[in-house]
Amino acid sequence: MSSLEEALAPYLSVQMTIVGQISSLSAMYFFYGFYVLLFCACVYMMLQRQPDDDQPNRGLYLSLTVILFMFSTVFVVVYTIDLVHGSIVSFTAVKTREYEPLLDFLTHDVERTTLFCLELLFYAFVNIAAEFMLIHRCYLIWGSNKRVALPLIVASVLTNAVGIASTIASIVGYRDTTVESNQMLYDIGIAINGGGQIANAVVNSIITLLTAGRIWWTYRQVRAHGIYTSDTLVHSVSRIILESGSLYPIVSIASLIVQNVVPVMVFPFDLFPLVVLSAGISPTLVIVRAKLGKNVESLQEQVSDIHFISRPAPRGGTSALSQSQVHSIGNPMGEAEVDEAKEAIVV
Repeated sequence: MSSLEEALAPYLSVQMTIVGQISSLSAMYFFYGFYVLLFCACVYMMLQRQPDDDQPNRGLYLSLTVILFMFSTVFVVVYTIDLVHGSIVSFTAVKTREYEPLLDFLTHDVERTTLFCLELLFYAFVNIAAEFMLIHRCYLIWGSNKRVALPLIVASVLTNAVGIASTIASIVGYRDTTVESNQMLYDIGIAINGGGQIANAVVNSIITLLTAGRIWWTYRQVRAHGIYTSDTLVHSVSRIILESGSLYPIVSIASLIVQNVVPVMVFPFDLFPLVVLSAGISPTLVIVRAKLGKNVESLQEQVSDIHFISRPAPRGGTSALSQSQVHSIGNPMGEAEVDEAKEAIVV
């Protein structure tokens, strides 16, 4: 075995040449297939004119949802080309035993550098758009409280700025890693990018915890008035997980753990594309649940209705219910339950 073949041995294994690529693409396209169905359902629901569909944020969320899907789709195409191209080069080297093309591909291939650049950039774009949507939802759930939104916005801007700067440094150094200065710049960029990913996971976890905490508080208030008291613990936890957008930070943290603990040769597929797709799936899933009337906003309206009609009745024997008309944006079942609660309170 030549020294070059020995040095490139990790890239010539069956895992790196065939199995890893197939499993990574299979996992990515499974996620992407679910994302396509979710996106189509989301756009269809948002384009349908409904009597209560006068929210000023409708156009904003529709635009961001489309942008997220476009960025994610471009990433999927680029990542597929990158993996297929790399697999072909590695397989050709194994078949012909000519390793110079593989060495050139790994050190200073223009096409690989371009694909690497696009992957990191579109990941940054998807992350920015997803964080904006999740922060905006957290802001609305907390009653448009700026003291909640501003720290999250600042943290998001800082982490994304660090991520973009490290991405640029990595791309510049990635052009030709045979040059020592480029290799050092690439290593520094990758190290900073790793720290940025950890910070990004922390920020997204904080957003999720704030949102989930507020959702839990809302469900607690609703149960206090006899609504949804039959929910099981598993049902409640799963609802909070879906509505808080926690899919994205969960996949991000899992990817960081695998990346830093499990060797590349051991883990069967790459989690990086799943992180990118989960950034698009998470806010889209929240919007779909909102359009189905299963989100926490409908319950917040019900809590407000109950608090409003729970005020003392005015003098003259007229009940508060007859003096005011209460409107709710919840689903029909939720509104019926609120009506029952109203009657119990008034009586």
